[in-house]
Amino acid sequence: MPETPTTAPRVPTIAGGSVPVAVPSGPSVSPPATITSDCSSDVSHALRDWINSLPPDQTIVMQPGACYLVNEGIKLKDPQGLTVYGGSYRTTAVSQGQDPNSKGRAVFTVIGGSHVTLEEMQIRGANPGGYHPSLAFAGGIEFEGTANGTVRSVTISNTFGDGITLSPLRGGADHNSGTILAPSSAITIEDVTVSGVGRQGLTFASVAGAQVSDVIVDDPGINTFDVEADQWDEGAIDVTIDGCLASGGAFFFANGGAGDAAGTHDITVENCSMLEPQGGSAILVERRGRGHRGAPKKLRGPITFLSDQLQCGASVYTACVELRGSDVTVTGSRLDFPASTIHEPVYGLAEGSRAVFTNDVVLGYGAAGRVSRDSSVRVTGGLWTPSGQTANRR
Repeated sequence: MPETPTTAPRVPTIAGGSVPVAVPSGPSVSPPATITSDCSSDVSHALRDWINSLPPDQTIVMQPGACYLVNEGIKLKDPQGLTVYGGSYRTTAVSQGQDPNSKGRAVFTVIGGSHVTLEEMQIRGANPGGYHPSLAFAGGIEFEGTANGTVRSVTISNTFGDGITLSPLRGGADHNSGTILAPSSAITIEDVTVSGVGRQGLTFASVAGAQVSDVIVDDPGINTFDVEADQWDEGAIDVTIDGCLASGGAFFFANGGAGDAAGTHDITVENCSMLEPQGGSAILVERRGRGHRGAPKKLRGPITFLSDQLQCGASVYTACVELRGSDVTVTGSRLDFPASTIHEPVYGLAEGSRAVFTNDVVLGYGAAGRVSRDSSVRVTGGLWTPSGQTANRR
């Protein structure tokens, strides 16, 4: 039997977007003086056109204190070897352009391309708070099928959409149409702070490999991390989130989205801490994935939570870890049900789910949980203490 823990994992020390990155060495370029850099007028088109006109393998270094008003967003088409360093990027309004169904656009949208780095920048939207469906896609940064993309030392605040979205490159014009040409792949996100956004902190819609570390997500409109595809033939695989602080919104949500995704598996969330109970379940994973049209459905996962601190007790109608058609392991973690909250069950399993709890500290829960006939749960080691009772070592 594994060693029984007596203390919780430590709350990680995470600086998020405040970690400085040195100015890149070597040749670099800066936007021309004709592009206003004091946020006094909208330069979306001018800045976009200038960046897209550059040859491959360019490093852009913004002048110290440069501020760009980009209400229309900056769409980068197939950039190769591009680094954008520095600058503040703001939106004071969101224009829908010619398409009333666009639901807004991200401040930076990278379409395809490879080896793209966005670093040492601040992105600020105009969201006064909460989720606004009509502007759901007016986020901070979106990679669409980009390979080897990096977001480093970036602060994103008050966008209407997601902080960062990892999406596919599609053959169609919008997120629900066209053949998927490539997922976003080999993505690195580190030292990032996302606060006050209207939707998700980070969304993993179509990803083949992502390393996320030292991320702070504060008060998102919906979820801290969202693994939710738009079509049947996409999903998120080989994703590691190592080191995060989460406050407000739900913590981890994964399902197939409208398309019942082909792949959501091999995901690890470790060394993360919730600072307070959030909406609904701390972990919600649901809906089996089909794999491809007509194929038998399969469990969503495996998804592993390792050395995390979860705050439970948000709702009597759900469990802290709610699983439907999924395969989840929680190990070496702490699950707290604070005295002032609802003492909900630890787990709720249905639709053939599998859950494994190994060497965890679980404090203040109302009941261990509920398991459907076709699901299974295994608890090994750990220290489980129900509300008002003495410790129950497993």
